[in-house]
Amino acid sequence: MVLTMPVVSLSAQSAFRDSVELEPVVVTASHTPKTLKDAPVVTRLITLHDIKISDATNIQDMLTLEIPGLEFGFAMSQETSLRMNGFGGNAVLFLVDGERMAGETMDNIDYNRMTLDNVGRIEIVKGASSALYGSNAVGGVVNIISRENLEPWTANVNSRYNTFGHEWRHGGSFSFNTVKWNSQTSFQHTSIDPVNLPKAHSSEEVAFELMKKAQGLPYDESVLQDDSNLSRLYGQKTYNVKERLTWRATERLTLTGRGGYFFRTSERDTYDYHFNGYSGGLKGRYVWDHDRHLELSYAFDQYDKANFTPDGTRTHDHDYSNRQHVAHAIYSHSLGKNNFILGADFMNDYLSTYQFITGTTHSQNNIDGYAQFDWNITEWLNVVGSVRYDYFSASANKAFTERLAIVYKQPWMTFRANYASGFRAPTLKEMYMHFDMGNMGYMLLGNPDLKPEKSHNFNVAVERTNRISNSKFLNGRYNFTLMGYCNIFDKRITTIDGGLYEGMESARYWNEDGITVWGVDFSMGHIWDCGVSLKLNYSWLHETGNVYFSQFNQPRPHSMTWRIGYNHRFTRYYAIDAAISGRSQGKPQSGRTDVDQGYTIWRLMLQHHLWHGINLNTAVDNLFNYKPKSYYYSSPLTTGTSFSIGLSVDLDKMPLF
Repeated sequence: MVLTMPVVSLSAQSAFRDSVELEPVVVTASHTPKTLKDAPVVTRLITLHDIKISDATNIQDMLTLEIPGLEFGFAMSQETSLRMNGFGGNAVLFLVDGERMAGETMDNIDYNRMTLDNVGRIEIVKGASSALYGSNAVGGVVNIISRENLEPWTANVNSRYNTFGHEWRHGGSFSFNTVKWNSQTSFQHTSIDPVNLPKAHSSEEVAFELMKKAQGLPYDESVLQDDSNLSRLYGQKTYNVKERLTWRATERLTLTGRGGYFFRTSERDTYDYHFNGYSGGLKGRYVWDHDRHLELSYAFDQYDKANFTPDGTRTHDHDYSNRQHVAHAIYSHSLGKNNFILGADFMNDYLSTYQFITGTTHSQNNIDGYAQFDWNITEWLNVVGSVRYDYFSASANKAFTERLAIVYKQPWMTFRANYASGFRAPTLKEMYMHFDMGNMGYMLLGNPDLKPEKSHNFNVAVERTNRISNSKFLNGRYNFTLMGYCNIFDKRITTIDGGLYEGMESARYWNEDGITVWGVDFSMGHIWDCGVSLKLNYSWLHETGNVYFSQFNQPRPHSMTWRIGYNHRFTRYYAIDAAISGRSQGKPQSGRTDVDQGYTIWRLMLQHHLWHGINLNTAVDNLFNYKPKSYYYSSPLTTGTSFSIGLSVDLDKMPLF
């Protein structure tokens, strides 16, 4: 959905009316700042107000509430997997302020690392974006943008309790802003207890269905599949510390440094998983004049995994360590109303794990260069073209990607048409894996001859944004967007039967035939001046090709999210921000359609703004007590209605300070 809804101020109703006239600025779609209505491709914007009203803990919670066609589930060892508009998680690139993150838990990065405490907005571009962002930007890009407070200083402490798993979240943040310096510091700790899921069928029911099957009588296959259902969710604890410091050295030169540490422990039956993340970086921006600027940056990210037995013994000397060193250079030059950018990147990717077929470490270098020309032919016609070349040393693979986007604007409607190609280079794990799956009874083998995955994305969209000002009750701003798309995906990397390997059955990474995804995304929204708002997002998709037992497992043709909100200040010391939201996922196109019939879950959120800087958050999740018939890796992980209560205090707004 593309909805120009900036942050809703509760200080006064006049501030709310003023806020809807603002034009949010986004950067992900073009690498340069553009207002949302001028972005060359459809960009979904999650604003600061969206983040606050959701009270989400991390990016996984936030996207689940806001984006249709997107669903998180579980893979092996209960590590999170992602599906978005028919693509698996490894085809969606996640960025934090434009920077990649190292490591993976199954088919993408560890989503627990991406907390939302100092996030200003989230930008989502669906479809291929490799011409600007390189590998992994096959199915889309999710960019988390930090906010830079303008107040002299801010300080916040917060805590929340959720009855599901007795989950606790504690956090705090501090910032200061001077003429030369701007600093953002945040901390978050979460803990959740193990959750026992009710069995869908008793052992007696399973035995009865087995007897009927043996006798040739009609039987219920879903009952017999109970052995693969989830029965217990593991508990876990996380710690996340982040710092971002900006120094305005001169009027022309700005330097930004950042650093972070993340720790997560997942409590298993026989041992615990420990995850560590370390990140840091430095970026310099030099502005010659209004028309020219240069950005140089270096980023480091490391993600480690280790297993420990209950007595504290580590199971391997080198379980998993992934390190990435990335250097960027971007030059931007304005030519009147037009803009030209040149960029180049270098990334060293290093992976150490006991699961490799030879040795314990592998590494590769990725070198790329790209260019983009933003041509504003007239006030109503804009054409943006991008090209990029990538080279990967380990696989000796090369990729040439391009994008062409056309924006045609009229007072009553905006039209967009876009073609973009995408690719994903095989990872070091996929090329060199040699992993004994243990209790699953087979080996998982890498393939150094893998070719990059490739995609071709076509989409067209119409958008209308307007203001109603001729009605006493309906005054406000509305928006709707309709986009149709086609993704042609080829050489997808998956696993096939590898035959016997040293007496064991095996699976091997392989390039298989392509798949085509057709889809339609529709979104609409309305903000009334009285404080009422409505957001509705719907996604339809259809896939052709072999989608089962692949990263495209469980695509759902129909999905929808919605939210009805209301904000009002009753007195000087009390205001409310309320929202009732929901998500609906239809029956999957393939996979376990016998047990997965789709679902709808509602959520009620109330934020009470009290006195000066005190916010009391209460929520009822799964409002109508939906319970799955059977628990499995892609079912909603809920045991019924749950409740949460949280307190957030902005110390800088209190009279004491």
